[in-house]
Amino acid sequence: MDEFEKRLKHDALDISADVSPELTSRIEASLLAAERIELSRQNRSETSNLWWASSLTGLAAAAAVIAVLNWNRPEPEAVVPEQTAFQVVPDAREYLRQFQGRLPLRAETADFTHGLEDELQKLQADIEKARENINRDINFTF
Repeated sequence: MDEFEKRLKHDALDISADVSPELTSRIEASLLAAERIELSRQNRSETSNLWWASSLTGLAAAAAVIAVLNWNRPEPEAVVPEQTAFQVVPDAREYLRQFQGRLPLRAETADFTHGLEDELQKLQADIEKARENINRDINFTF
């Protein structure tokens, strides 16, 4: 990195970046010919009057829109409440009493471990086969 940095510095010293006198005089002439721009200051009262005027105009427009939308609105009709049942879902006890004698209930313990034991034995057999194959390959290689 040090040699690269030295080469860059050496190359930078060889670059000629002098500004010609013609370019300097042209830049100075452009700066002198440009007109000075001065900011015009507005009175604070003029800007605040404009703000008040626009705020009041917006408020009046909003009030007019609200009045037009609500002008000929029909009266809301009286809504008669419908007769609804208080108990939508039947009580579970009553529901079970209906089926009490009709459904035979047989409960058995679920055996979920049998399938897992088979899978474990298959996995152990696969691992043992892989171990034998690796040992055979190692003995063949060496």
